[in-house]
Amino acid sequence: MSQNNPVQYYTLIPGSFRSETLDTTGFVSTWINLPEFSTINISALIKTQAGILQIHTNSIREDDNKDLFFETTLDANTPFFRRFKIPNSFIRITFKTSSGTGKGYITTSLNNNNMFSAYSFINSPIKRNTDVELNRVANNFESDLVRELHTDFQKVNIQGVQKTIPGAGTEVTIGLTTNYSIPGNNPTDHIIPNANDNTGAGTGAQEYRISGVLFNGQAQTSVFGTQNTGGSLGLNFKAINRVQVTDTGTQLKNVGTMTWQEQGGSGEVLSFIEAGGNVSHVCIYGVQSLAQLVLRDINIAGRSDAAGIVKVIEMSSTGIEYTLGEFLINSTYQQFNYVLDGLVPADSVIKINFENTSSVTTGDILINVNANGMLCPLINSF
Repeated sequence: MSQNNPVQYYTLIPGSFRSETLDTTGFVSTWINLPEFSTINISALIKTQAGILQIHTNSIREDDNKDLFFETTLDANTPFFRRFKIPNSFIRITFKTSSGTGKGYITTSLNNNNMFSAYSFINSPIKRNTDVELNRVANNFESDLVRELHTDFQKVNIQGVQKTIPGAGTEVTIGLTTNYSIPGNNPTDHIIPNANDNTGAGTGAQEYRISGVLFNGQAQTSVFGTQNTGGSLGLNFKAINRVQVTDTGTQLKNVGTMTWQEQGGSGEVLSFIEAGGNVSHVCIYGVQSLAQLVLRDINIAGRSDAAGIVKVIEMSSTGIEYTLGEFLINSTYQQFNYVLDGLVPADSVIKINFENTSSVTTGDILINVNANGMLCPLINSF
């Protein structure tokens, strides 16, 4: 067993390996007794293949009643280092690839230094598994969330504008002319009818970025050219959260409307950009797998000559709808601020609708809705 100044530093050979070819079953250490040290260090680099690193603990040297202390995915060809406080009397380290074999190393060691992190820049990302147990002084959390300093959390704005009165007794998703329903698992088309936009080299829109959730539950952000008025994206979107024009011709905007819908003439409409808008204003947000949405609050401002109800609706993965809030709108300008504090589970969709409860079908309407939320990773099992 190798060691270097055993009073301060100790290399755990049973918890380490270096190999040109990792066995197909991965690496599984024995149960290792931890002497009188303060911290355990894990250093790793696995080439070619990604895999899952786990640390289990126990108070005795056996598998029964073991606890998962830590788990993370090691990306291929990416160095990894983490330091922990000693968790228990015994540990077992495992590493397994999802498929195939690879070469690399894992080095496990102990030292008697207290675990701490050096001073860090305030603009540095705040990782979920931060190497510190002290409180970190940072900026306002909400501001840092908007600035994307928190690597595992994301600020979410569900924002939409309703400018047309729907038919009497009709309910539409704000920003669309239809009521969004979860589409079939079919490719998504873009519908770009204006000749200034659909050539890919006209005076209008030439390129756009689209973000949403696919039917397999994965978050997807892609950039597409605008050519071909009815072009297929080759992606099966369940929900489109945002579309933004990213490149244009001399007019610096999309000249005509731009629509995204399920493939087929009667497919579900998923998103829309009005002429000259350059960005979608549609109240739809899909939650990806392995994530959950904390829906904090909603702000509604506007008026409508046709009285109606604004509804906040959670949709399950099977399309079942749950109303989280309802707000009356009439011809008098109103503004609502309402705290929701709701937890929306993975694979769900949030939509905000306006229902025309009157017989009025003409006149003025302008309703602006913004719901604030935070996309979070699922809670760890350790």
